Amino acid sequence: MNESEFIKVSAPATIGNIGPGFDVLGLAIKKLADVVEARRTESGITLSVETLREGMELSCDPDKNTAGIAARETLAILGVKGGVDLKLKKGLPLGSGLGSSAASAAAAAFAVNELYGRELTKEELILPATQAEAVVSGGFFADNTAPALLGGATLTRSCLPLDVTKIGSISDLILVVVTPDVVILTREAREMLPKDVSLENFVYNMANTSLITAAFAKDDYSLFARSLDDVVIEPVRASLIKGYADVKENAIKAGADGVDISGSGPTVFAITNQRSRARFIEDAMLRSFKAHGVSATAVITEVDTEGSRVI
Repeated sequence: MNESEFIKVSAPATIGNIGPGFDVLGLAIKKLADVVEARRTESGITLSVETLREGMELSCDPDKNTAGIAARETLAILGVKGGVDLKLKKGLPLGSGLGSSAASAAAAAFAVNELYGRELTKEELILPATQAEAVVSGGFFADNTAPALLGGATLTRSCLPLDVTKIGSISDLILVVVTPDVVILTREAREMLPKDVSLENFVYNMANTSLITAAFAKDDYSLFARSLDDVVIEPVRASLIKGYADVKENAIKAGADGVDISGSGPTVFAITNQRSRARFIEDAMLRSFKAHGVSATAVITEVDTEGSRVI
């Protein structure tokens, strides 16, 4: 490949946890993504950042940005002497709970591998992408990086060693994704989590997580709809999202079959398998946030089954 030739890679937004599956389950979604343009260089890593949202600030230092870190880690695994020039176009808001840092890392890791012979599989790229995200999030977990690379829903059984499985998709799943104008950093959201969980709540969440896994493996919306309930993490993080209780209640009244927080928040997602209901659910959620003085944006979307790709 000509060293002056740029390739363009897209990595989708993700929903971490998928309700009760804390640090275990993740889901890639359509319509929201980060894009990395990359080309080979003789050595080193250079990075420029273009933000699509006003007021968004992100470091162009490749040692402080997940795109640059993921590129460095991928180059190290490949054992090549060359470098890479990266142009990151942020399509995802920071601190939104949509896997923003993971998308940047996934796109950069995929791009570097593409430039240097495609020697690594998508599964093997999860490690450098997750190493990059760990630098900014304060924890090593792949519930965003894995689906951003692989697409669909993924399950992380173990981080050391890294053991991730793609479990499938749900073809008639429609997601109403609403992001209030609030920033919640993953590092801070993790610090407030309970250190101890009752046996009853542990069993309940484990059962729901297992059923969600079966739902995506079997492409069964009804299984998913009845298991999207988290009694451990959601009640704690709900306090960070002004108006969340009303947003959830009104979404369900409007026809949603379940509502939960995406990742560490503040993004909230509702589910349905009836496209005719989606707009009513979206309107109810936006109106509920507005009633609490919170502006928000929304997108109606579906599962992204492909993950990172050249575009």
